[in-house]
Amino acid sequence: MSDGLTVVPLPIEMQRAIAAAETLDSLATIAQELVENALDAGASRIHVHWNTAAWRLEVTDNGEGIRPADLSQVALPYTSSKLPATGELADITTLGFRGQALHSLAQMAQLTICSRHREAETGWQVRYDAHGEVSSQRPLGMAVGTRVIAEQIFQDWPQRQQGVNPKQLQRRLQEIALCFPQVAWHLLKDGKLWCHWPKVASLGDRLLQLIPQLYPQDLRQISDAQIELVLAPPDRHHRPRPDWLGVAVNGRWVELHSDPSWQEVILEAFGRGLPRQRFPLCIAHLRLPPAAIDWSAEPQKRRIYLREPEQWQSLLVERIGQLLARPATPLSYAGSYQVLRAAEPAARYRTLLSQKPNLSQPSLPPLKVIGQLHNTYIIVEQPEEIWLIEQHIAHERVLYEQIEADWQVVELDKPVLLESLTDAQGQRLQEWGLAIAPFGVQVWAVRSVPALLRDRPDVAAALIELSQVTDLTAAKVAVACRSAIRNGTPLTLAEMQTLVEEWYRCRQPHTCPHGRPICLQLRESSLARFFRRHWVVGKSHGI
Repeated sequence: MSDGLTVVPLPIEMQRAIAAAETLDSLATIAQELVENALDAGASRIHVHWNTAAWRLEVTDNGEGIRPADLSQVALPYTSSKLPATGELADITTLGFRGQALHSLAQMAQLTICSRHREAETGWQVRYDAHGEVSSQRPLGMAVGTRVIAEQIFQDWPQRQQGVNPKQLQRRLQEIALCFPQVAWHLLKDGKLWCHWPKVASLGDRLLQLIPQLYPQDLRQISDAQIELVLAPPDRHHRPRPDWLGVAVNGRWVELHSDPSWQEVILEAFGRGLPRQRFPLCIAHLRLPPAAIDWSAEPQKRRIYLREPEQWQSLLVERIGQLLARPATPLSYAGSYQVLRAAEPAARYRTLLSQKPNLSQPSLPPLKVIGQLHNTYIIVEQPEEIWLIEQHIAHERVLYEQIEADWQVVELDKPVLLESLTDAQGQRLQEWGLAIAPFGVQVWAVRSVPALLRDRPDVAAALIELSQVTDLTAAKVAVACRSAIRNGTPLTLAEMQTLVEEWYRCRQPHTCPHGRPICLQLRESSLARFFRRHWVVGKSHGI
């Protein structure tokens, strides 16, 4: 340290300005802090109004309200009503607890709070100065609840005003609404309705409100004391970006620090069920003991640490596997025709969605194969459905899961000679357990191969194909694809019956390892509506 420099404490006003800038870094964070206060107060309805011209954000709730005596202190630094009885940070269960949000907001905007506590006869309107002190107050007639008004937001920070993105605000509120489906949300922008999400029963129902392309039958859901999980099987819905791939913890949508990342864990759990360059729809809401969470990574509480994250990652992977496995009832039909989707009563599917799935291994339903179409599609008759199963990709799924469970490499009676392999290609084959060695100029001798390829006449071409993929999982997919029954191959009823039963027992029967849907299911009731057969008339007249 050079001479003349003296270490001195920062002035209190500078400390508060720095804390305010860290706590409220965007309009979305301001809205999040105010909404979380409303949720901590027990609100079941939250009204958010954003006025762009006045830089005015108003959040109104029907929670229990703020006591008149507390209104004079709520905007002071490091004041909070949410400390647990123990006084320990590890015991906090509320969304807010730092005691900085309202004080920071008073420095960044003109802050007014109107509130009536549930035990008070009237409400109060209180205005605050930049220090969080009360500048004026008056009684106000209002219903029980709280309305927080922030005007001229970021008036002293024009650069922050330029960076405001209303879509970021909407997205943040969507994330919070996912964590609290039992709360009704009403969003206005410049006096016009922006979004309206009525209260619903579950996380899955909330997703149906937020993603118009979804149908209730697209989703699988499970909920218990530790986790609420909703996902879409890849044959029903997948996305070009990981925009609906996330984790919430105890009411907050968060980024979890761990290695591997949680996104990697979720993608791995989906296995080879997604098309290339596509992402799943998967939302997990973890309910963890407060002591298992470290919220101190940053003031916005968006990035957190967990104790023993591997335990919770394993739980998530297990639950994803349960939802992707064959359900107790037949697979929800995968018809891509909108008329068939729309024909099913939405209320019925909402009821199914809200029910907890039976996670025990179900008995095999009656899978009656009745024929083969174009030597490509296996036709299966169900009590209320007809299934069309593409034989090649169904067999590919069966073989892939067998290979994944037991990757076998067997010796050849006579080595296979491969020409023009690069050193990198030869090294890949060695890494995957194949016995391969140079055999002359640009010639390689392969003395062991994956078990499924041993008796194939095109084993050399298959090995070259294997050498061109970049990882072992892709190699397993390539082996399964090349070994599966080809479309155009005639099969006996017994062969088709065996294949269908093996496919239905797969861990992920919805898609092939490349992400293509395997089964098209047509409900008889949908066919009846398509052909305009009235159920009652048909019953009455024997039609």
